[in-house]
Amino acid sequence: MARRAIPRVALMLATAMVGSACASSRPTRASATARGAAGSASIGDPYFPSSGNSGYDVSHYDIRIDYSPANPEIKATTTIDSIANRTLRTFDLDLSGLTVDRVTVDGHRAGTSRHRAKLVVRPATGLVATRPFTTVVEYHGVPHTITDPSEPNTEDAGQLGWTRSRDGNVFVVSEPVGARTWFPANDHPADKATFSIAVTVPDSVAVASNGRLVRRNAARGHRTWHWSMDQPMATYLATVVIAPMRSQQEASPAGVPIRNFFRDDAYRFDERTFAKTGSMIDFFSSRFGAYPFGEYGAVVVKPELGYALETQSMSLFGSDMMGTDLDAEMTVAHELAHQWFGDSVGVRRWADIWLNEGWATYAQYLWAAHADPAFDLDRTMINLRASDGAKLTRPHD
Repeated sequence: MARRAIPRVALMLATAMVGSACASSRPTRASATARGAAGSASIGDPYFPSSGNSGYDVSHYDIRIDYSPANPEIKATTTIDSIANRTLRTFDLDLSGLTVDRVTVDGHRAGTSRHRAKLVVRPATGLVATRPFTTVVEYHGVPHTITDPSEPNTEDAGQLGWTRSRDGNVFVVSEPVGARTWFPANDHPADKATFSIAVTVPDSVAVASNGRLVRRNAARGHRTWHWSMDQPMATYLATVVIAPMRSQQEASPAGVPIRNFFRDDAYRFDERTFAKTGSMIDFFSSRFGAYPFGEYGAVVVKPELGYALETQSMSLFGSDMMGTDLDAEMTVAHELAHQWFGDSVGVRRWADIWLNEGWATYAQYLWAAHADPAFDLDRTMINLRASDGAKLTRPHD
């Protein structure tokens, strides 16, 4: 993540530390029965103890959503392929709001109950350790954002998850725990999975998401956009943007495909902001190794967010991130660098998020020094250390 001003390495570390004091949880101690144990409603992260679940590992999410800008409600089905890592009689999924219509496990109707942002699933038969199983959740309703728990009781506390503007356009920013607002998940970066995301919308809008655009199916004034993220991804990096947009396709000089989605009414301005993306990809590839995904892109949303986010392979930018000044250029470089550090190589606990931000911040200054020989990299890093050093070296739990 990058702010419009020079990003600060300690930003996410500091906010996550605050979040650890306010997050609520429903810890459960597994109790053995003849049919197995109850999965825990926490993955055990001290910063966000109510996030994630243990007892299983997700391998793939298939998310299918019907949405129209004229109606805030969605109708959706999420299929989750998982492997039990112990014998289970129940397990939990993170899901905030929304009405669950039906849940099946391996084709058989499952019992369910809700507890705060948890969906408790009781399969018809116990799940056996090391065996794969498939959960299908059918649901509908109006998704509501949730307040970022890493910014409690502050005037500028961010809103996370499925965000609908007054004009009906949608964007999703989930870091750290907003994925649960639009699909049931094991919502923690320790459990990465591959994704298929299909969104059906009217022809008047486009859909940008993670990975590669597999196909678009048209029928009766609607179009279904099928996206596939074939490399494992943390749930907080999954995104969907639904709005009037134009797609730009190009490639880096070395041939890495680039697909951007820019605002209809500001296409040329957005295009200029990202004009150097291809050169940045090749520069970072020469320093960090080959670009880790099949293609890269950026999507620009109309609201002024005050930040950009490294949503995997399709970084998301607020409209106030646009520009051709050095600040904007380094923001573009920052989110791109996260594809190596934070997305491809990610954290297993939120306490280590500073590693994501530290590497991406360093990378943006590497780019600045590469692009402008007059840029003093050493002096910049010394000044950064002086301004943020106290936060970076402060002991924490």
